[in-house]
Amino acid sequence: MSICHFGMNINIEGSNVSINIASHHPLIRLGNALNWENIADIVFSDLKNTTKNGKWWLGRKLKLRIHIGVYLLQQIFNKTDRQIEYDVKDNGAYQIFCGRFTVDKWHVPDHTKIEEFRSRLTPKTQKILANHIAGHAVNLGFADPSEVDIDSTVQEANMAYPADSSLLKKLGTMCGKTAKFLNETVKKYITEPITVNVKRISSKAREYFFLPKNVEKEVKTKKLMSLLNILSEEIKPVVEACSSLSETYIKGIDWNHAKRIEQLRTLVTQYLKDVRAFLLTGNIVATKILSFHLNDVVCFTKGKPGKKHQFGRAFQLGRIKGNFLFVGKCTSPQMPDKACIKPLIKEHAKTFSAEKIESVSTDKGYFSQKNEKYLAKKKVTEIAIQRPGNIKKKHPKPLTTVRQEELANRRSGIEPLIGHAKHKGQLGRSRMKSDRTIESSGYTSILGFNLRQIVRHQNGKLKKLEKNRVIQFRARDYLCQLCLRK
Repeated sequence: MSICHFGMNINIEGSNVSINIASHHPLIRLGNALNWENIADIVFSDLKNTTKNGKWWLGRKLKLRIHIGVYLLQQIFNKTDRQIEYDVKDNGAYQIFCGRFTVDKWHVPDHTKIEEFRSRLTPKTQKILANHIAGHAVNLGFADPSEVDIDSTVQEANMAYPADSSLLKKLGTMCGKTAKFLNETVKKYITEPITVNVKRISSKAREYFFLPKNVEKEVKTKKLMSLLNILSEEIKPVVEACSSLSETYIKGIDWNHAKRIEQLRTLVTQYLKDVRAFLLTGNIVATKILSFHLNDVVCFTKGKPGKKHQFGRAFQLGRIKGNFLFVGKCTSPQMPDKACIKPLIKEHAKTFSAEKIESVSTDKGYFSQKNEKYLAKKKVTEIAIQRPGNIKKKHPKPLTTVRQEELANRRSGIEPLIGHAKHKGQLGRSRMKSDRTIESSGYTSILGFNLRQIVRHQNGKLKKLEKNRVIQFRARDYLCQLCLRK
C-alpha cells in the first residue's frame, strides 16, 4: 500500500460546500410526519402568558417553527443548549428539520434564546407534548393503545449525597459568602461587619471526614455534634441578620444572593434542630431536608445493585403496544404506586381519545382491591395486576395461569424501554438545578424517546418497502428469464 502526503502542510480555508439531504433521511421523514400546527397550539398559551406585560402581539416576532424544531432536536439527541446551537449551524439535515427553506428569514437561534424558549414552557405543557407524540404515533399506525403496561422509575436530582457532615460544611460556606456580601452592601454591617470563621468550620469538618472507617459510632456522633455546635455558634449572627432584612432590599439584589438569603431565613434554624435531634435520638425527623436548593426530593431504597439510596422524584409511566411511553403528572416526589393507577388510566383516556383498554398489567407494587375494581368498572377485559401470594379474595375477572404469565412477561418489556429513555435523556439523572426544571427534564426524556421511536418505526417501514421491491424485482426478473427460455 502506497502513502500520499499531499495536503499535510497546507492551511485550510473556509469555503462553500454543497450537501445533498435525501428525502428519505430520518429527520426529513420525521419532520413530514409531525403535526407542527398541533404542537404550536400546545405551546402557544405558555408563550402568551410569559410575554412581558402580556402583549404577545407586539415586538420582534418569534420564529415558532425554528424554535420548536430546535427544541425537539435537543430532546431527541439529549443536547445542551450550546451543543444544539453548534449542531444546527453545522448539520444540513438539522437545518431543514428546523424549517430552513420554509421559514422566511431563517436563522439559527443563539443558545441563550434556546434556553429562554424552553424555560417559558411549563412542566405541564412539556408533559402534554410528550404524550401528544405517543398519541400521534397511534394516528400514524405505529402504536395501539389497547394494551397498557405500567411501571414507575426514579429520576435522580442534580445534588450531592445528602450526608449531614457535607451539608453542615456547605452551610458554613454559604454563610461566609452571605456575610461578605452583607458587609459590602448594608450600611449597618459596613461599620460593624459580621464575621464567620469558615476555616474553623472546615477544620472541624475535616476531623470528621478523616476518621478511620472502623471507628466506633459514638466517636463519629461526638465529632459530628462538635461540628454542629461550632457551626451553630459561627453562623448565628448571619442567620439573624438575614431574618432582619426587608423584602424591598431582597428584591433589589441579584437573584443568587437573594436565593441564598431566602434559604438561610427559611431552612437553617429547622435543619439544625433536626440534625441535633437525629444525633441525640438516632431517629430521622420527617421535616429534615436533603438539599438546600431543592425541595421536591425524597429518598428511595429500591435495593438495586450499586444504588442502595437514590435521591430525587418518581415518575409513573405507561407503555402501549408499539413500544411508546406516556407519562402521568408528578403530583408529589414520592408518587406511591398504588395511588397512581387511576390518574394514569385518566391520562390514557385524555391522550388517546378514550380508546378502549383491553388489558392492563403491572407489578405487585400496584396491587389493591380498589385498583382491580376500578379497572373492572372501566371495562378492562384483562386485569393483570400481579397479586401477592397471601391474597385469597376472588379476582374480579380471573385469568388462566398461562395468560397471567404471558401478561407478566409482557409487562417486563417496559423495563428496557425505561432504560433507553434514561440512557438518552435526563430521566436517569437530571442536569437541571431547580425542582421545576428537573420535573420538566423528566417529561422531555419521554418526549425524546417517543420521537426516536417514530424514527425507528419509519426506518422499519422503509426497509420493509425496499425488501418488497427487491422481491418483486427478482420475481419479475425470474419470469422474464422463463419467457426467454421458452
